[in-house]
Order: sequence, then C-alpha cells, then structure tokens
Amino acid sequence: MRAVRLPAALLALLAFAALSAWRSAPPAPRGADAPETEFSSARAVEVLERLLSDEAPRTPGSAAHAAFRERLLDEVRRLGLTPETEEGFACSPRGSCARLVNVRTELPGTAGGPTVLLTAHIDSVGAGPGASDDASGVAVLLEAARALLAAPRRNPVLLLFDDGEEDGLLGAELFVRSPRARAIGAVVNLEARGTSGPSLLFETSAENAWLVRSAVSRLPRPVTSSLFAFVYDRLPNDTDLTVYKREGLAGLNLAFLGSAARYHTREDSLANLSRASLQHQGENALALARALAETDLREPPSGRAVFFSVAGAFVVAWPRVAAPAVALLALLLVRLACLRRGGHLLPRPRAVLPSLAPLAAALSGLLAGQLLRALGAFPVTFVPRPWASLAAAVAAGLLAAIPVLSAESRRAGDAVASWERAWTSTALLGLVLALAWPEPSYLLVAPALAAGAARLVLPEPVSPWPGFAASGLVLLPLALILPDALGPVALPVVAAAFGIVLATLPADGTPGAWHRPAVALAALFVAASVAALVFSKPTPDEPEHGTMLAVQEEGTPEARLAYSPASGRLPPSVAAAARFENAPSLLPCASKAAPFAAPLPSVAETFPAAELVSSTPGPERRRRLPLRLPSPRGAGRLELLVPDASGVEEIRVEARPLPAPHLRREPATGRPIRLSLRAAPPEGIVVELTLPAAPREAFVLDETPGLPPSAATLGRSRPATVAPANGGDATILVRKLSL
Repeated sequence: MRAVRLPAALLALLAFAALSAWRSAPPAPRGADAPETEFSSARAVEVLERLLSDEAPRTPGSAAHAAFRERLLDEVRRLGLTPETEEGFACSPRGSCARLVNVRTELPGTAGGPTVLLTAHIDSVGAGPGASDDASGVAVLLEAARALLAAPRRNPVLLLFDDGEEDGLLGAELFVRSPRARAIGAVVNLEARGTSGPSLLFETSAENAWLVRSAVSRLPRPVTSSLFAFVYDRLPNDTDLTVYKREGLAGLNLAFLGSAARYHTREDSLANLSRASLQHQGENALALARALAETDLREPPSGRAVFFSVAGAFVVAWPRVAAPAVALLALLLVRLACLRRGGHLLPRPRAVLPSLAPLAAALSGLLAGQLLRALGAFPVTFVPRPWASLAAAVAAGLLAAIPVLSAESRRAGDAVASWERAWTSTALLGLVLALAWPEPSYLLVAPALAAGAARLVLPEPVSPWPGFAASGLVLLPLALILPDALGPVALPVVAAAFGIVLATLPADGTPGAWHRPAVALAALFVAASVAALVFSKPTPDEPEHGTMLAVQEEGTPEARLAYSPASGRLPPSVAAAARFENAPSLLPCASKAAPFAAPLPSVAETFPAAELVSSTPGPERRRRLPLRLPSPRGAGRLELLVPDASGVEEIRVEARPLPAPHLRREPATGRPIRLSLRAAPPEGIVVELTLPAAPREAFVLDETPGLPPSAATLGRSRPATVAPANGGDATILVRKLSL
C-alpha cells in the first residue's frame, strides 16, 4: 500500500463533505402538476395560504386560533372527509392546563385493524404566526391525506390536529384520555424547530426495530440515525410524541430545524418557510403513513435497532442486542485484513492506541469556537449563515490534525502499518461503544466493517479508499447537521468528525509534506473567521430574541418593564429610551431574573381576582381550599404561584387531579407550585388545593399579549434585528394572596 498524498486526501475529504451536504439537503419542491398519488409542496402551500390568511398568532382561546380552526374544518371538508371536534379540559404533568378543541378525521381502512395516527398541532406561540411550527405540519397532513385517498389501505388512518401543544402538549393529553386512543397502533408526529433544512426522523419509541424495518426503511430520502433518538431521549425537550410514548404507543417523529433563529418569532412566516423542507417533510410523512397503513399493527414485535441512513439513499440497521457482535466482526475483519497483507492477527500494543488526530481536531475546533465567540461571531446561540463558523472550525481542526497524522505515519513506519493502527483503533473504540451505548456505535463500527472487508478483497491501490468513503458518508452528514441542532457547542464535534475521517486514510508522513496544506488550511480559517464575524450577526430576517414584559403588582405605584435580550446586551437604542438597570426578579418565584428593567407609569388595569369558593376542613389539621380564578380584564393566561410547596397533598383543576409528577417534582427540588391556566372562560377556573391549615403566601397573575400604551415607545426602540420570542411581549398583573 502506498501512502496517499495529503492534498489528495484533503480534497477527497472536502468532496465527501460536499456530497454529504448535497444528499442531506431536502429535495426540490414538486409543483401542483405532480401526480395525484404523490406529495406536492405547491399544493400544500395553497392549503397553507388559506389556513394562514391573517398570519396571526394562534394561542388557545384567542380569536385568531378559533378562526384558524374553522378554516381547518373547511379544508378537511374540501377533501371529502368528515371532521370531528373533541372539546375538553386537560392538564400536563408540569402544571399547565387549558380548555381545548382538537380536530380529527379518519380515512377508513379495508381491514379495520389498529389505526395509524398522523398528528400535528394547530396552536402557535404568542410571538409569531407559527407557519413552520406547526401550520406546516397541518398542511402536510392534509396534502398527505389527499394522496392517501387515491388508493385503499389496510389500516385506518386518523388525522389528529391537536390543540395546546405549546402550553404543555395538552391536546395530546386530551386525546389519550379518549376511547379513540385505545385503537391506535402507531403514531407519526410532525414538528418544526426552524423554517428550512432537511426533514429529520429524529425520534422513535423504544421498541423500534419493527418500525425501522417496516417504515423507516421506506423513506425516499432518509436523514435519520439511532444516534438522533439516543441523544433526544436524554434532552429535556418534548413534543406530542412524548405523551404517546408515555402511554406505550409506538411512534416516529419528523422535524426540520434549519434557520433556527426564526423559531418562535414573527419570522416563522409563510414567506420564510422553505418549500423544499415542506416537500421533504411531506414525502417522509406520506411514506411512513403508507408503510404503517399496510403493516400488521396488532402485535408488533419487541426489540430495538441500531440504524442510520447512508447518503440520503437507504437505511442500514441491525438489532441493538447484536451491536457487540457486529463490532467484534468489524474488528475481526480489520485484523484478518492485516494478516492477509503480511501483518499479525493480534494487534501489537502500539497499534491499538487510538489516534490523537481526532482529539487534536476537537480541541482545535473548541478553541476556534471560543475565539469566534470572544470576537463576537456568536452574539446569540443560533445565528444566520452558520456555514462560516462551521468552515472555520473544520479548517482549525484539520490544521491541528495533519501534523499529528504526519508524525503518526512516520512512527508507524509505512502505509500498511499506518492503516493497521488507524482501523484497529477505530474498530476497538467501536466495540467499546457497542458495549456501553449501542445506538451511536455505528459511527465507528460501520466504517470499520467496510474498511476491513474492502482490504480483504480489493487490490491495491483501491483498498484503503472504501473505508475512507464509508467513514465520510456515515460521519460527515451527521456532523454538518449538528450546528443547526446545537449551535456553536457542536463545532468541536464537527472538527473531530473531520479528523476521524482524515485519520482513516494512510497519508504521506514524510517531513514537510504537510506544510503547504497547512498554509492553505490556515488561510481558509482566517477567511472563514472573517466571514463569520461579518455575516453571522442577527438580521431582521433572522433576529436576536428579545422579549419585553410590563409587570405590575397590586399596591405598587408604578409598573416595571423587564427586557431579556438573548445576547445579554442592551441595544443602544433601547438604553436611550428609558432608565434601565440590572433587574432583580420582577415576577414572584421567577426561575431567573430578566437582566434589565426600567420604570413604567402604572398600567391602570383591573388586577386578577381570586375568589374563595369555600374552605373545607380536612383530616389532621388540613384543609381543602377551592379558589375561583377569573380575569376581570379577559386575560388569555392565568398563573397561580405558591412559593412554599411543602405539605401540599393534592391539586385539582376543574375537579381533575393534577398528574402526580407535578407534586413529586416541585417540592423535591425546592421549587414553587406553578399552575399555568390558558383559555379561561369569563367566569374563571376553579383550582382546589389540599394543604396544611397554617396560612401561606400565594400569587395570582394574569397575562395579556402586547405592551401597555405607556411602554409603546420602549417596544419600538428595539432595533430591527431584535424580535420578541416565544410568548412574545406581554403585560402581566400580579395580586398577592394569603391562603
């Protein structure tokens, strides 16, 4: 085996990176003339334009929310289907409750077996119109249903457009209590955490082997991995699928997450929604629906899978329990290849040491990210055009890796020994991963399988390239997606991935061979860093998140305006508009203080009320305390806060016990009881507490969207590059109670 010249190795690495980016990108949008049995983003956009005619935020209980629901009912009827509404009151384990209206409709099946549930939520946050999150999912389901109606299917398909997802997955909580939920055999949930990018199958239920085999493998352009699900299960994030998995239902989750700066802002609009992302999401949803509609869902087999997509073309999978055996096979193939090429079956001690190149690349990528952050390239977590910082981190990682690889090659003595050291280390680390965490082990095991098999059967000089190619096709698509998912914290991981791929190819280790490539990489790092500083700043199109809250407690002479810019810096135009200071917590029991606050004239509104319905003595000096919480000014959201949660035995909202995890979690962590109540009727909502007889302090809050007139100038002082996020600007009035 001859060593590959380093420039050729770097060019090949960049070529695989370009291929990975191309194959991971969403497909071209389909026009309205696409065949009736196929998904068309153009037809879905026509639906979206009708649904989002006013592009107003759709919080539960608002007029815009009700109008959207009526337009949705019309769209269901337009398909020739009969819509049903499911009204009710639901609470989440985290203490949020609301009156809801779910919309559902069924496509009958020929066999009448368990039902396939396709679901997306109809509500949005208060800061924006939610065109991607999740009106896009609603339109995708309607267009997919139109395509599904073109042919019969074995299993019924139920479309559920659920309510209150943003307030605690409440529509899903309402649905799982209904008799229809008992007929569900599998769930496909649609989400978005941005306005562009590929549709990722990022989450599965635990027993997923049969889902991978029968449905995931049918995706036309798959971008998925068991690593996605492994990581997501360990994050504090939730979607409606969280509720269905808790109830033991099998399920799959799809989302796109590019341009994340627009998430939960005014810029999550129809104009900014990528038609290509909509096309990819629709093709994936339709493929999964068709596959599950033809699968026997009555007794799905158990078992988990290790799986991953390759170049957006197909999915490779093996049983999770077999992961150590597959990893051992990869190591055996590598060692047999070494034996065939004149080496030894058992690795020499120095040959089993992992390469230092990926570690050097990761450390260099970390330092590059910290340098860019210090220079101001990351004023916020998600910035526009993250490609510049990505390129800088990759250049820095490779710049650190190539002298290490050169020294490693010289130490190995020749290209054969270099190949042996690299792939033995890779296979051994893959085996360790397979024993500890099987789901991500494919990242090393799959390339080692390809490298060992190719080296056994292919002639020189071809044999080292298949392992390099497999490593690039497995690692690089994942690495290029990570910045969209995690922001700049992903840069060291991206750099390490490029270092791993480069380390798998025996490169020329002669002194001086790496000097010219190092100069080119240094130039790339400088150019990319400058581009990151110039282009990766918030823009009006992809703004910094900065929400303002006007807060006043009853009995105080003035209100206060809290301002929380994501960058932690007060824009000069805002600083000039009022007398801001570092803010203590303006809200009772707030998890964290807003960094800035300024005085405001009194809001001069009616404060929220708390009416004692009755007080009933309980056993052993305890009492049941029912409170009616109305909002005289018709606020869309109420909160009840009890700072001291000790001794509170039960919470009932509208006569329904709040799920036990709320009580178990809050006192154990020293946090207060916090109930969020959305879409309250004029007469209010009744909350009943069972607690000790001793009096204690509590607070009731109500919240209306927008700032009061006295804060209008402050609201307009934000630069165009800053926008309210999540719940949006709001006015909050607080009344203190003694329970």
